[in-house]
Amino acid sequence: MKGISECRYGGPNDPLVMEIMKQKGLSEVPLYRSDSPKAEKFDLNACMERWMVYTPERDGPVNSEQPEGADPSHISELIKAKGLAVGGSDVGFAELTPIMINTGFEFEQRYIISIIVEEDYSKVLDGALAVEEEAFEVYVECARTATELAAYIRGLGFSAIADHNGTGDVQAIPALYACGMGELGKHGSLVHPEFGPSFRPGFVITDAPLVTAEPNIFGVQNTCETCRLCEQNCPPGAVRASDDFIITEGVKRWQVDIPTCYEASRFRDEYCHICVDVCPYQHKANGNPERRDIYKSVMKRRKQAGYRTPAWFIEDEAKVLDGSVG
Repeated sequence: MKGISECRYGGPNDPLVMEIMKQKGLSEVPLYRSDSPKAEKFDLNACMERWMVYTPERDGPVNSEQPEGADPSHISELIKAKGLAVGGSDVGFAELTPIMINTGFEFEQRYIISIIVEEDYSKVLDGALAVEEEAFEVYVECARTATELAAYIRGLGFSAIADHNGTGDVQAIPALYACGMGELGKHGSLVHPEFGPSFRPGFVITDAPLVTAEPNIFGVQNTCETCRLCEQNCPPGAVRASDDFIITEGVKRWQVDIPTCYEASRFRDEYCHICVDVCPYQHKANGNPERRDIYKSVMKRRKQAGYRTPAWFIEDEAKVLDGSVG
């Protein structure tokens, strides 16, 4: 099966990032600068190297023996239990379709497994650097959990290939949606009923017989029709109005202005996570009182900052680039 989705990697080698860098006359992307003032506290590039370590282990030999009967329900139970045991926060299954695969890649396997890892939402109270470190450390965990789960499935006698930030063959949103991980929000992230949009994904492509999920619809898109919090709080205004959407395979997708988003999320010294942090589904569906209290504190800070004003961002880009502001 060949992929049909255009991939946007988002990292320093992303074509769009490189084009913006050229327009700005920059030799490096501020977020990824190894000599950034923040690097003394958190080395982003070193963290990215840690998930790349798992890339050579994404595939391997398959056990010649399979469990007797290979019943899909039993196999699904085994795989989900293992996924949770190795550190996943939730695990779901779907049939693989071309829209879940990026162009230039293809798979012979029939199924895809989403294994997600929750982010610690409380890190938002510690500022942008803490949020950035948490997000990228969780990406490392996603690479590890997907790799370990794929190895386990091969041990059961089925082919299994891990996919994560160090590989990038899978288009995350349609795969997560089909695996029942939640609904797509206006901010462009999938919203999980328990973790909201605060999680990161890994995937396994496999021929193990699985019981697939149905999309998990619990009111997110209806809320997004009238909720404007991510739109109002996005520093560069990249999240668009509720009536600016397209339909892809029957699913509503609001159009986030990616070049504008990158101005805040790639071309500053600090990571932007605000649209996720202000999403009411941080607590709306799970009813978690601790998350609700954190959310209230976040929104109080946003109000004090003037909502779109990026209070913890450095406004003078030149100062970021010459290292005079940390």
